[in-house]
Amino acid sequence: MNIGLKDFGLLHPMSEFRQGSDTPAVRPSRMVRATSVDVVKGLAILLMVFGHTEQGAMHRHLWNARPEVVHAIAFIDAFIYSFHMPAFFFAAGLFIAGSVKKRGTPGLILEKAKTVLYPYLLWAIISAILEPFTAPFQTYQHPFSWRSFLSGVVTGNSSWFLVTLFLCQILTLTLLKLPHWLQMSLAVTAYLLVPTSNVVVLYEPFAYLPFLIAGIWFSADRLQMLEQIPRSFAWAGFTVLIFGQLTTIYFVGPVTRWNKLPIGIAGITMLFFLAQALRQTRAASVLRWYGEGSLAIFLISPFSYGLGREFVVRVLHTIRPLPYLGLTTLIASSFPPIIWYYQRTLHSEWLFRWPESRKGGLKRTPASGSPIADDAKSVGSVMNRAE
Repeated sequence: MNIGLKDFGLLHPMSEFRQGSDTPAVRPSRMVRATSVDVVKGLAILLMVFGHTEQGAMHRHLWNARPEVVHAIAFIDAFIYSFHMPAFFFAAGLFIAGSVKKRGTPGLILEKAKTVLYPYLLWAIISAILEPFTAPFQTYQHPFSWRSFLSGVVTGNSSWFLVTLFLCQILTLTLLKLPHWLQMSLAVTAYLLVPTSNVVVLYEPFAYLPFLIAGIWFSADRLQMLEQIPRSFAWAGFTVLIFGQLTTIYFVGPVTRWNKLPIGIAGITMLFFLAQALRQTRAASVLRWYGEGSLAIFLISPFSYGLGREFVVRVLHTIRPLPYLGLTTLIASSFPPIIWYYQRTLHSEWLFRWPESRKGGLKRTPASGSPIADDAKSVGSVMNRAE
């Protein structure tokens, strides 16, 4: 297999446009997948990092003396978590049907084990090894024990997203041959009836299954329809939806099990409208850069949060909300993609997917957009709810 710089994301997204032209230099369907989905992932991953940053600040009681700041951050937190995680599952569903046709069910399961389950297990071990060094910078410190470590890994309670995504995809494969309406009916039934559990693997896969099924229903092929949406219509749709989302959160508060599905779908639609409104702009290129590196951001940002926080507090000597949240988010989210894009140069592919050997040495697999979404490449991303 021939692998070029483009496969490793080393070319800037704007290089896909002809010089001096707004016309994409690639096929429309490819451009929609590469841009729209990656922009949505970029938006969602930045919201994740911001959410973890503000949650960490709240855990440290930085602004308890300013109730207006605390209330504003609580509202922003409820808004972010009403849709950004469902967006990752929706995106992950877009390419599953095509991957099954390409690899077959056993091949897809093996691919998911390499690109989703493997980094989950690897980074659980890395986090445990680095615990003595990171503990002084954590809000809450717990003595390490192998029993609690193994329990957290098996139950998914140590880092819920990747294991939930993996199990959700496996569940989806059992439904794939059914009609779409039956797939969604069964997913929603499980979503509503499976009892809530503190054990992640017993509940969360069912809680997010409808969003992944919705992505399958929409499918990669329907992404081509986004090309037909005028930018003015996309801006209008985004404006209406973000107003509705903000109003809903203002009156309803944080989403619950019973309203997460409709509110989440509305938020996902809002993100795709925004992605289309921004298309062929530098903002879209920047967001795509983050979106393609979203797995690295998910895995490495728990460490780069501390770097950003220490810089703001100890170098800039400020805990004012705007610079604290903005700069910490920027630093925490911008360092990991560099490792992602230069993983071939750094020989760090093994940090993100199972290393495959071949005659003559290690087989270097291309860096996919992000495991969080693009099943047609390598798939897997995001997040510990608490910092």
